[in-house]
Amino acid sequence: MGRSLGQRSFRDPGADQRPHGFDRRRGVDRTASGSRASNQAEEGHTTMKLVTTLAASAAIALTATAPSMARDLTIVGFGGGYQDSARETLFKGYQDATGTTVVDDVYNGEMAKIYGMVETGNVTYDAIMVEAPELVRGCEDGVFAKIDYSVIDRAKFIDGATTECGVGGTGWGAALFYDKTAHPDGPDTIADFWDTEKFPGKRAMRTGPKMTLEAALMADGVSKDEVYDVLSTDEGVDRAFAKLDEIKDDLIWWKSGAQPLQLVGSGEVDYAFAYTGRVINANAEGGNYALEWDTLLYSIDYWAVVEGSPNKEEAMKLIDFITNADELRKQAAIWPISPANKEVNEDPAIQEANPGMVLNHSDEGLFISTEFWIEHGDELEARFTAWAAQ
Repeated sequence: MGRSLGQRSFRDPGADQRPHGFDRRRGVDRTASGSRASNQAEEGHTTMKLVTTLAASAAIALTATAPSMARDLTIVGFGGGYQDSARETLFKGYQDATGTTVVDDVYNGEMAKIYGMVETGNVTYDAIMVEAPELVRGCEDGVFAKIDYSVIDRAKFIDGATTECGVGGTGWGAALFYDKTAHPDGPDTIADFWDTEKFPGKRAMRTGPKMTLEAALMADGVSKDEVYDVLSTDEGVDRAFAKLDEIKDDLIWWKSGAQPLQLVGSGEVDYAFAYTGRVINANAEGGNYALEWDTLLYSIDYWAVVEGSPNKEEAMKLIDFITNADELRKQAAIWPISPANKEVNEDPAIQEANPGMVLNHSDEGLFISTEFWIEHGDELEARFTAWAAQ
C-alpha cells in the first residue's frame, strides 16, 4: 500500500513509498491464481497445503516446562493458516530448542485490550503480531517495548523492516478477483471494477475506508504515486466518496477473509477484492479465479513485545528465533509466507514454489501508507460509517 521504509532513520513503519527489499521478482505468472484475525490466513500458495498434522497440533498442548518464568511464554497473532503453520514449525521449534513452553493465542487486532493490560499491570501477552499503524501508536504510547537489537539480529531483515518497537513478520494484501468460468473476459483494472456498464453485476469490498478510498481514487484516474497526496486533501476525500457513490448500489461489504470467496463462489457477487492468499489457495483446490496483481493493495505486519511482560527477555529471544531464515524455511514448506527476512524473501526456490508471495508483487501494487492512516484514520472511519449508513 506506498511508502519508503529504507531511506530514513526509522521511527515508524510509515512513509510514502514502498520499502526497499519488497521487490517483485520477474517471471511471476500474473494470471495464476475486516477482521484482522483473517489477514494472516491470506498469504496463499498455488501448490503447497498445510500438512495434516496442523489440525492435530492445534488441538494439543505444548508440554515442556519453564519454571524460571512467571507463566508460560505467550505469543499472539491473527490466527488462520499462517498461525497454524507457525505453531507447527516456529513456536514448536523454539520450544524444542529451549525447553520453554510456548502458548499461542489469537486476537482480532483490538488494541484496547493491550492498552488495558499495560495500564493495569496485568500483562498476559508477551510477543504479539500487530499492524503497522498500531505498532507506531503503541510504541509512542509505551505499550510496546523497545526492541533489543543485541538479541534480535537487525541485519537479517529487508530494509525498513526493523523499527524501534517491532520487526517485520509477514506481508499481506488484497486484490481484484473473479470467476473466469463465469466471466471469461472480466475486469483487469480498478477502473474496470468501477465500470458497471461494461462489467455489470454485484461487487464486494472490505468494509471500511482503508483500501476502499485508495481504490476509489485510482479508479478515478489518480496514479498510485499520488493517491495519498490527493487523499490528504478535503477535495480528494470528497472525490473518493463521490466515486464510491457511483457503485454504492452494486456493492456488498465483507468483514472476514472467507466472505469474498463465498460471495463469488455462490454467484451472489461477480467481482470482488479479496485477500490474495484466499484466491490462490482456492485455485490450488480446483478454482478458476483470475487475480489481478495490478490492483494489489498490500502491507506488512510486525512482531512486537508488550511492555510490562514478565517474559520480555524470553519474548525477544523467541522473536529472534522465529524470524531466522532456517526456521522460516520450515514454515514455507507447509504454508506460503511472504517474510521480511531478507534471505528467505530473496530465495529463488521459495519464490518459484510460491509465486503468490505478496512482497514479490510490490512493484504492481500500492503499499498502504501507515503515516496517512495514523493521521487521518479516525476522521475517515467516521465519515465512511456515516456514508455507508445513508
